[in-house]
Amino acid sequence: MKPFSIAGIQTYIGTGDNTKVICSRIDLTMHIYPWVEMIVLSELAMFGPVITNSQTLPCPAEEAYQAIAEKHGIWLIPGSLFERADGAIYNTIPVINPSGEIVSRYRKMFPFAPYEQGVKSGSEFCLFDVEETGRFAVTNCYDIWFPETTRTLTTLGAEVLLHPVLTTMIDRDVDLNIAKASAAIFQCYVFDINGLGAGGNGQSCVVGPDGRVLFEAGLVRAARAGLAGERAGSLRVLPVPQCRADGVLHLAGEKTR
Repeated sequence: MKPFSIAGIQTYIGTGDNTKVICSRIDLTMHIYPWVEMIVLSELAMFGPVITNSQTLPCPAEEAYQAIAEKHGIWLIPGSLFERADGAIYNTIPVINPSGEIVSRYRKMFPFAPYEQGVKSGSEFCLFDVEETGRFAVTNCYDIWFPETTRTLTTLGAEVLLHPVLTTMIDRDVDLNIAKASAAIFQCYVFDINGLGAGGNGQSCVVGPDGRVLFEAGLVRAARAGLAGERAGSLRVLPVPQCRADGVLHLAGEKTR
């Protein structure tokens, strides 16, 4: 079994098509950290928090993310976008595998009213397996405030919760406490990735299954947190060389059993 490395990209999000900017950040991340095998971005990173930017899937932006995932051979969660489907609007997260294939599209179950007024709730959980690594789950921002969602996902075997968020409010500390509590209560890793600008007020974090914060970003552009290791239940986390210039921290894990 080999280590598995995840990077979360916290960067400025605009209110239009952010594809070129995000793809450039992905290219830069893979240049600096070529061992990364999965990248996660923040909620509504793809087109910003503007419902009028909603897209019918598949769309050219999603195809661009498929291409860059295949280019680098990585799993990619490019944040979410407002999706138009069947006369409704959803807040949808594509999950793309290293071959550039869409393996799932997760529709947010708990849109945050009134800011997502008119956005319809999804009805299906999102879990996927990475061979020789473990089972991953995806939730979206406000979903984590309803513990039944994380309870269900971990009961179904999820060991790592990938959690794109868009938080701009003064209660970001509450969000972070919920992320820590969820990790500890349900014994899973939580990658809580927020954006900047129109995409949030940063402070992305990675939390271990004991509730300890392994890394928390500030308000720095393109802060990235990486976690490498085996199955989540078998990790020991160790710091390795890091670059503070752009808020980068990488954490490496090694199997302990």
